[in-house]
Formats: sequence, structure tokens, C-alpha cells
Amino acid sequence: MNNQTRFKLTLYAAAFLAVVTLLAIASKMETVATAAIAGIMTILSAYIWSQTQRPSHNEYTGKHSQKSPASKAHRSRGTARRSRAALQE
Repeated sequence: MNNQTRFKLTLYAAAFLAVVTLLAIASKMETVATAAIAGIMTILSAYIWSQTQRPSHNEYTGKHSQKSPASKAHRSRGTARRSRAALQE
């Protein structure tokens, strides 16, 4: 999805929810209006997040690409010290 399509889709969805909000306020349905406003905020947040530049996966293929253990509950204190020492190298 390119930027122009994403922008248009965001505007259409925000306009629809704005109309729903206005109709809900006119009909004394505050809960629906509140939900529509929350939807507008979610759409705008998602649009802003989609426009931000995030690092690519290739930047993380260095020495820190090892997977961490699934659970810390099974590690002893000595293992944790050794793991920190290994990360500091």
C-alpha cells in the first residue's frame, strides 16, 4: 500500500467516524459518540505510526541476534551473571 492510498483511506475512515460522532451527539447517544471519537484517534495514531521510519530487519543481524531464553524462571543466579558477561564482550 503506497502513501497516497493509505492517506485517502485514513481520511475516508476519519470522515465516516466524524459523521457517526455528529449523528450520535444529535441523537443523544453519548456512548456511540465516544466510541467513534476513540476510533478516530486510533485511525490517526495508526496512520502516524505507519508513516514513521523504522529500522529494517537487516540492521539486527549482528552479534546480538541470538534468541533469549524462553523463561527466566529456570535460570540460576550464576547463569544470569554469565549471560551478562557474555553480552558485555
